[in-house]
Amino acid sequence: MRNDPNEYGAARRLGAAMLRFMQQIEAVYEHSAHSSGIHPTDFRTICLLGEAERAMSPKEIGQALGLTSGAVSALILRLDAEKLISRMPNPRDRRGVLISLNTANAAPYLQDYYALHAHYTELTEDFTPAELEVVTRYLEKVRRVTTRHLTLATSERPGALEKLTATK
Repeated sequence: MRNDPNEYGAARRLGAAMLRFMQQIEAVYEHSAHSSGIHPTDFRTICLLGEAERAMSPKEIGQALGLTSGAVSALILRLDAEKLISRMPNPRDRRGVLISLNTANAAPYLQDYYALHAHYTELTEDFTPAELEVVTRYLEKVRRVTTRHLTLATSERPGALEKLTATK
């Protein structure tokens, strides 16, 4: 694909646009968290659980947000103290718990998040289903590479970056 200079330019423009988008999302999350009076990681977790619409294990939350088990424990304690989550036994692991969002208590925090997603949905009206599938496929590939990168980077193994680039 990269033999055509125009395709290379398009890939660079896509990468630059995606970087700007990710930076802006980070800024929106930070602003929403601070204006709501909660920790940014707490806000991200509320959004994660709201989007997932299912209970998640602490390990899943940690993996999704790139947090250590200790950070997840502190996070769960904060959210539980504010009655933003509920803990329930994990039916697949008798020693584990699942975390679910208390949607009524979390609703005020999610207003901006859901409003932003409504605007994103409006933008899709300009695209055909086939075009949206291409974008979705690309973003899922980027998500997988990013997840692999995070996993390898946090593993502190020698050569982690080389392993990432070898598995493209």
